[in-house]
Amino acid sequence: MNTTHPLLISVLVAATATSIVVAVEPKATATVNYGRPFEPPTRPAFIPLPPGAVEPAGWLRDWCLAARDGYTGHMDEVHEEFRRAWAADHTMTGKRLNWPKGGWPYEGGGYWFDGLVRLGYTLHDESLIEQAKRRLDVVVNHMNPNSILFMWWLNKNNPDDVKGSLVSDAWPIWANGLLGRALVGYYAASGDKRVLQTLEAGYGGKRDWLGWGMSNSWPAFDTYTWTGNKEIAAALTTLFAKDGGGKNPGGASWNRYRQMPNTKPGAEKNDHVVHFLESTTPWALGYLWTGNREFLDATLAWHDLLERDAMQPSGVPVADEYYGPTGAYRGTETCDVAGYVWSQIALLAVTGQGRMADRAERAFFNAGPATVARDFKTHVYFQSPNRIVDKCPPYPHGPKAEGNSYKATHYPLCCTAALNRILPNYVMHMWMATYDNGLAATHYGPCKVSALAADRVPVEIVCRTDYPFNEVIAMSVKPERAATFPLSFRIPGWCKHPELRVNGSALKAVPDAKGFVRVERIWKPGDTIRLRFPMSASVQTGRDNNAHGAPYASVSYGPLLFALPIPDTMDTNTPDSAARWNYALDVQKAGIVVERQAMPTQWNWPLESPLKLRCDAVACEWHPTPKAPLPPGSVVKSGSPEKITLVPYGCTKFRVSMFPVTAETETSPAK
Repeated sequence: MNTTHPLLISVLVAATATSIVVAVEPKATATVNYGRPFEPPTRPAFIPLPPGAVEPAGWLRDWCLAARDGYTGHMDEVHEEFRRAWAADHTMTGKRLNWPKGGWPYEGGGYWFDGLVRLGYTLHDESLIEQAKRRLDVVVNHMNPNSILFMWWLNKNNPDDVKGSLVSDAWPIWANGLLGRALVGYYAASGDKRVLQTLEAGYGGKRDWLGWGMSNSWPAFDTYTWTGNKEIAAALTTLFAKDGGGKNPGGASWNRYRQMPNTKPGAEKNDHVVHFLESTTPWALGYLWTGNREFLDATLAWHDLLERDAMQPSGVPVADEYYGPTGAYRGTETCDVAGYVWSQIALLAVTGQGRMADRAERAFFNAGPATVARDFKTHVYFQSPNRIVDKCPPYPHGPKAEGNSYKATHYPLCCTAALNRILPNYVMHMWMATYDNGLAATHYGPCKVSALAADRVPVEIVCRTDYPFNEVIAMSVKPERAATFPLSFRIPGWCKHPELRVNGSALKAVPDAKGFVRVERIWKPGDTIRLRFPMSASVQTGRDNNAHGAPYASVSYGPLLFALPIPDTMDTNTPDSAARWNYALDVQKAGIVVERQAMPTQWNWPLESPLKLRCDAVACEWHPTPKAPLPPGSVVKSGSPEKITLVPYGCTKFRVSMFPVTAETETSPAK
């Protein structure tokens, strides 16, 4: 195992999956850990650490190892397209660069390599690291100054090659941005100067079309902060001009958000959610680059639009091609689970707003495990809050009804590739650095962070916890020597009475306006921190506007959504035919009781969960269909309430998490 971490050697090697890290001004670089030599006018709130600084432990490590042994370490065996991804003998030109004609592996490879290289360094796993190096070094070793981005076999001075790179609304340019992020992760973790030279070759020179799809803005921005390349700076300045500068090749729909500032998010035509996330989130970079607060305000408003109008109980938006109203049988594409977690972490790093971390945690703990089977070898293209039978409903996009089956691959292969990003993006951002040379706990779970604090003092912090299946997070702090520096702790927005103790002494745990508590003191080896986030059950109500406004209820406990499990007895696509699931909730008389048992020795999101909720429900008649899953008036009370057992949504493969409500509740909904 690789135990040497590059970030303890060089402060220049500091990057992130979101690529939002910017550095201090040249005069101040030496005083800030993880600083970069070049920086735009505005700093982000947090500096994400490079892959490997945060290592998963406990149940979270078990899940990462499942990813390693499942998809992430074996994509070449999953489908031949992944063997072609950015391979030396897969050099498409002209119309062949279009994704259905032969260019698809460029997008798929970008997604996969981004997850592969980050998971490899996060786990310090030599086999994954070597696999990532072998694949990415093909690009590194072939790059030249005339390449079109990272398509080294194309010549930017050849009109036919330029035309080919713009097929299908310049789709290949979008795919290059995904590969660029993988290269950023590679350089951030390894410090290999060849990789930085590759990034500069890709994004340097005259790049009038640099920003198409906006995916390229992230690695281009990072490359500038490392190199100060003036041509990259000019391209970013053009891209983030107030009038939406730069070119829009082919009228690409990805650029519809470029006329800034947009003060009325939602006025645009509804969008494919990958487009939406990838085209709105980069304007947070525009804020950093220009200092124009309108850019950030519009970005946050766009994401608040999803939260308000399209959010599923599992923490991800409806994304069965387009965003839309919450629904028991509306789907969320797995690409968008990965994309949503990424986008909220990106916005957290820029803004420092804890509510972004709340969103990322809820999506990660609920929708994240629902995307894949317990062995990480099959996945769904779509997930929905309720899954009662396989191959239902007929989603309007992708594999349609087949999309909610757990399969080794779905066509198109984007979700198979993108799911590899979910775990490493979350783990590596559980801790971030601050510009006052402190560290911030931004997301929670069992882990160890090894980083620099104070005046380059190495610090190790071990977090022992079963969170979110438990309320307590115990931390041990071990600086190399006693040193004064701040530690900041995010207080989840759902937690009303947090507790914080340092070396056994209680401190006030009152969060600031952004949701953090900051503790600055002389930290010594052996210091301890104890966080407790008391959880309580809550019942949320709403109306399913996909089913004539039928009322529904969902149950949460802390950041976890709970569901009535329908056991998958034979496999993840075969529900127990004898299982009872026809229940309605009276949200005013739920009678919820918490049940706990020990965590299993090996974590795989088991149906026999260590955390369960027992609640009152009423057996009823309701007959879900794709057109009317919860039709009003179909709930028929049949006797006295009975207890049902709910488990975390992520532990289920078949489930009900959006319940119909009793007639009494429908006329008098809970507040």
